[in-house]
Amino acid sequence: MAETGIFGIDGTPSVAVLANSRSGFGGGGSRAVEAIVAAITARGVYPRIFMAGGGRLPEAIAACKAQQPDIVVVLGGDGTILAAAEAFCDTKTALAIVPQGTVNQLARDLLIPLDPVLAVAALVDGERRAIDVGMVNGKLFLCTSVIGPLAKLQRYREEARGRMGATMLSFLRTGMKAMTLRPAALAIRDDRSAWTEETRGVIVSVNPLAEIVSRVPFREKLDAGLLAVYAARERGYLTLFKLAASIFGGRARNDPDIAYRETPVLTIDARRQWLTILNDGEIRRVNTPLRFAVKPGALAVIVPRPLELSA
Repeated sequence: MAETGIFGIDGTPSVAVLANSRSGFGGGGSRAVEAIVAAITARGVYPRIFMAGGGRLPEAIAACKAQQPDIVVVLGGDGTILAAAEAFCDTKTALAIVPQGTVNQLARDLLIPLDPVLAVAALVDGERRAIDVGMVNGKLFLCTSVIGPLAKLQRYREEARGRMGATMLSFLRTGMKAMTLRPAALAIRDDRSAWTEETRGVIVSVNPLAEIVSRVPFREKLDAGLLAVYAARERGYLTLFKLAASIFGGRARNDPDIAYRETPVLTIDARRQWLTILNDGEIRRVNTPLRFAVKPGALAVIVPRPLELSA
């Protein structure tokens, strides 16, 4: 008989493992899956495995969703996690995220260890939690959506993905491009006000970023039901560097060079038919106006249990 409490569920839940073998710099997806399956079967639960390779992630997700599992253990980077969340949002299935990417933003926010073996060890004894998701013109995002010229910088990150030797060149090219991008006039409206911002980039976060110094910005709350808007006010060639320094330094909310708002709904328009945006680092081309909203508690996830402090 299975031990009770696996993934926070009493009894024997149905579990699926969904893995993208192309995520991350180092690969090793098959070895990580083997470790995950071993940890789960040791608890008396026998998962079904759905491996996605060669661009067949949508097919693997569809086959997994058809089984209606209680838990989907998702092994992959931010793009894989986003695709799985799109499929299982507003369902009873909970995602247990095992990071295998280059950023792993949601895993960091959920305090999931970045090592796959440590992650699954923490998650099998974890608990269920509901978190907010963002929507923009029907497209889901879990952490951030980036709009404006800043979004164009993603192409250099994509060029370097999976090739360590290209990373430094990518950073150099990105920095040079950041200085030459021309600002765009974006009309922004929240639930209280409307204004036009000459900006090289707007970041919309599902709930505010933490106000602490951090190498990778993260969110302290994932269930506050808010969008946090960070619009870089035009200050010349170093505008985007100032935006990044302010966010990494934990002072963006009070920075006079950033228009900051908290709102459940948001509209961004431009003098063009469509804009390139980045939803959790994944490139999207979306027709204007961009209509943002937050869906409170729409996605179920498994998170590690808090450490119990001894008296």
